[in-house]
Amino acid sequence: MLQNLVTFIQENMSALRATLKELCLIPAPSLFEDVRAAYCKAWLEGIGAKGVYIDEAKNVIYPHNCEGSSAITVVVAHTDTVFPDREPMPYREENGRIYCPGVGDDTASLVVMMYAVKYMLENDIRPAGGILFVANSCEEGLGNLLGTRTVMQAYKGRVRQFVSLDSHILQIADTCVGSHRYEVETLTEGGHSYLDFGNRSAMLSLAEMISAIYAIPIPQKEGKKTTVNVGIVESGTSVNTIPQSAKMLCEYRSDDVEALTYMEGQFARIFAEADCEHTRVRVTRVGDRPCAGKVNVAELDRLRNTCRTLIEEITGGSVEFESSSTDCNIPLSLGIPAICIGVYDGGGTHTREEYIEAASLPTGLAIAVKALCKLTEV
Repeated sequence: MLQNLVTFIQENMSALRATLKELCLIPAPSLFEDVRAAYCKAWLEGIGAKGVYIDEAKNVIYPHNCEGSSAITVVVAHTDTVFPDREPMPYREENGRIYCPGVGDDTASLVVMMYAVKYMLENDIRPAGGILFVANSCEEGLGNLLGTRTVMQAYKGRVRQFVSLDSHILQIADTCVGSHRYEVETLTEGGHSYLDFGNRSAMLSLAEMISAIYAIPIPQKEGKKTTVNVGIVESGTSVNTIPQSAKMLCEYRSDDVEALTYMEGQFARIFAEADCEHTRVRVTRVGDRPCAGKVNVAELDRLRNTCRTLIEEITGGSVEFESSSTDCNIPLSLGIPAICIGVYDGGGTHTREEYIEAASLPTGLAIAVKALCKLTEV
């Protein structure tokens, strides 16, 4: 059934790269994926996909042979990028590489998924159980996995397995990293930097909390990892003003449920100790990514082994398994087998210098098509 895949890839690679460029030039910060979503919907409809719709979370959803099925395979690639830009970002091709912020994470994966749909439609491939193709929103940053949460709720009880296209070739994320994220604001009296010298400073209170966060004894467990980070700090009115307020965004992450609970207690202690009569502390949890729940080990192994074997056969390389925070966090927390696989090679992820190797795209498309057909027993 896949005999013509090589020909399809050869005939469509120029168009695939053109689609990649068009999508790269559509800004899509988390919660602002509207234009990309509209593009993806129109593109899918243009190749003959029926029943494509955009849900309330701005997910673009194409149910392929899913009617009446309770054994759906969900395949996602996210439309949002980590960058806040609302204007087109610089795109260039140079020395076999394609450069653009967000080109790999996750725009290349999104385009590969779209052309996998095209291949299935042109060859009338109807996967067993059906595939729910989702160009999902809000995977990055404070998007808090809203897109995937919404999909899993809408198709509750009907999903057999979940595959995210969101990594490099030869990398498979099979363990999810949970996290809690907080916006923390300190409020104090402040004042004039000279006349009121000695008054309490919101910046100093915040700095003391930051020091306490980085002084937390980090759990050490073999095969597990826990981290903390303060990513954004904002404060001040002028150079000659003692700050009355200061804010930070901070987080902890772990691929161990017990460590995540421990870190939650440590952060709560630090916030409580800083809150006093003269310094008020306001804490808002702005992100909550769960660790895995009770997943059928045999089914998860089947997913892992199938994808690893197939990728190694196609590339001749050796797959590495890793822990990561992806859309897979949600299905895994619900006990649904899920893995994240890669369909491109590149570097500079989450930087302005991000790039992909153009030559990796044909391999990535072959991996996507063959993996989805194999996992659905086509």
